[in-house]
Amino acid sequence: MLYLLYFLKNHKKYVKILFFGILLTIITNLMSIFLSVISGWLLTSTFLFTIINNGLNYNYIVPSAIIRLISIIKTVTKYFEKIIKHDNTLYLLKNLRIIIFRKIFPLYPSNLECLNNINILNTLISDIEILDFLYIQIISPIISLFITTIIILISLSFFSFLLSIILSLILFFSLLLHTIYFYNLGKLIGKNNIYFRNEYYFYMSNYLYYQTEYRIFEGINIIRKKINFLEIQWQKIQYKKNNYNSQSQSIIIIINGINILILLIYSKLYLFNNFNSKFYIISFLLCLITLSNMLLPIGNIFHNISEILFSAKKVFMIINQKPIINFLKINKNLKKNNNIIININNISFHYPQQPLLILKNLSLFINNNDKIAITGHNGCGKSTLLMLLTRAWDPVKGIIFLNNIDLKLWDLSLLRQNISVINQRIYLFSDTLKNNLLLNKQNNCNINYQYLIKIINLVGLNKLIDNNKQGLDLWMGEGGRSLSGGELKRLAIARAILHDGNLILLDEPTEGLDNTTSCKILKLIFSIFKEKTIVIITHNINIIKNMDCIYFMDNGRFIEKGHHNYLINKKGKYWNYIKNNIINNKKTFKY
Repeated sequence: MLYLLYFLKNHKKYVKILFFGILLTIITNLMSIFLSVISGWLLTSTFLFTIINNGLNYNYIVPSAIIRLISIIKTVTKYFEKIIKHDNTLYLLKNLRIIIFRKIFPLYPSNLECLNNINILNTLISDIEILDFLYIQIISPIISLFITTIIILISLSFFSFLLSIILSLILFFSLLLHTIYFYNLGKLIGKNNIYFRNEYYFYMSNYLYYQTEYRIFEGINIIRKKINFLEIQWQKIQYKKNNYNSQSQSIIIIINGINILILLIYSKLYLFNNFNSKFYIISFLLCLITLSNMLLPIGNIFHNISEILFSAKKVFMIINQKPIINFLKINKNLKKNNNIIININNISFHYPQQPLLILKNLSLFINNNDKIAITGHNGCGKSTLLMLLTRAWDPVKGIIFLNNIDLKLWDLSLLRQNISVINQRIYLFSDTLKNNLLLNKQNNCNINYQYLIKIINLVGLNKLIDNNKQGLDLWMGEGGRSLSGGELKRLAIARAILHDGNLILLDEPTEGLDNTTSCKILKLIFSIFKEKTIVIITHNINIIKNMDCIYFMDNGRFIEKGHHNYLINKKGKYWNYIKNNIINNKKTFKY
C-alpha cells in the first residue's frame, strides 16, 4: 500500500486519467456480465416458451436488440479502455524516467555513491518496465475485478441471498489463501530474479566494455563462465515462475469450477422446481463462467507481486532521496567575477559511513591569478579537496570562502560558471566533435563555427578536421574516431577554454603521458590560462618546479609550503618525497 501511495503521489496530474481507465475496465466487465445474463435469459425463454406454447411464435427481437446494444457498448468501451491504458503505460514509463533523471543530477555523487552506472541503467530500464505492471497488473485489474465482483454478488443477492453468501465466502477465502500461498512462494524467487538479472547485466556490460583487457590478462574464460552460470540460474528462476503460473491458473480454474458446481446443485435443489426461477439458471451459469474468465489473469499477479514491489522499492528509493548538498536557487547578489580569491578556513572532512577523517583542520589561501600545486602521497586527500571546492561534498567542519563569500551561498549555475575542471580521467562521448567540445557550454550551443575551429587549432587538435569533410560533425567515440591520451587532454583543455571559468582545477593533467607530450600539454595549459587562478594536483616534478607555491600534503594536512627550491633546501618531508618517489627528469620547461 505504501508503494501504491508513492505511485499516486508522483502521478497526481494524471490520477484522474488513471482511474478513468479503471472505470472503463469496470464498465467493460459489467457489459460482459450483462451480455451473458441476457443471453442466458433469452436462450432459456426461447426454449421454455417453445415447449409450453407448442411452437407458437415468440418475440425475441427486443432481447436480441438489447444484446446487440450491449455488445456495441462493450466494444466501444473496450476500445477506449485499450487506448487509455496504452497512453497511461507510455506516460508512466516516460514520466518515471524523467522523474529519476531529475532526481539523479542533484544527488550525484553524495547520495548515489553506493550505486554504479549499471545499477542506475537497470533502474531506468528494467525496474521501471516492471513497475509499469504496478498499474497494468495490480492496481487496475484488482480494483476493477473487486468492484465488478461486489456488484455481481450484490445483484445476485436480490434473487438468492443464500447463494450470494455461499459464493462470496468461497471466493473470499479461496482467493485469500491463494494470495498468501503464492505471494510467499514468489517472495524469494522475485528477489532472486532481480538479483540474477542485475548481476547478469553487470557482468555482460563489463565483458563488452573491457573485452580487450580480459583477453590481454587471460580473464576471458573466467568471465564467460560467470556469465554462463548467471544465465543458467536466471533460466531456472524463469522456469519456476512459469511453473507457478501454471499452478496458479489451475487453482483459479478449480475454484471457478467449484462455484459453478455449487450453482448447479443449488439450482437443482431450489430453482428447478420453480417455473419462474428456471429462467435465471442459465443466466447465473453464464454469469459465473464470464466472471471466472475475468479472474484468470489475477492468477499471475500474486507470485510476481514481490518482484514488482522490490523494483518499486529501488525506484522510489531514488525518487524520495533528498540531496545532501543543497544549492540556493538564485543569489542575485553574486555574479561571475574575473577575480578569484579562495580562503579555506580550518576544514575537516570524512566520507559518510567512514568516520576516519580524510582532511584534518586544513587551511589554504589562494590569491587571484595564483598558480599553486598540491602534491603528496597517494590517498592523502588531494582529490578530495578539489571535490570540496566544487561542492561535490561539504566539509563536516570549517568553511570554504570563494571571493569572501561562503561557498554554500553560491547558486549552482554561478559556481559552475566560475570553475573549470580538468579531471584525471577524460570522457569521450559517442557524439559529434562539436557536442564533445561544448560539453561544458550546453547553454550556448550556437557558438560561432569559426571560433570552434580556432579553439581546435589552438589546442593542437587540427588533425581531427584537416582533410575531413564532416568537420565538426565528425562522430567520436564508439563507432567513430577515438582519441589518444594526449588528444584527450587537449580535448579537455578545449572544453575548459570554451567554459571560460576563472578558477582552473586540474587533477593529474599529465598522468599516463610521455615526457614530450607532457611538456606540450603543460606549455599549452600555462600559456592559455596565464590570466587565470590555477590549482593543480600532481606528482610531476616538471609542473611542481614552475608553480608559484607548492603545498605538500600528508595525512590530510598541509605540512610544508613554499617554492620548490626553498622546500628542497629545507630538506624536510617534501625533499624526502621528491628524492624517494619522483624520478629525476632532466627535461624541464619554462612558461
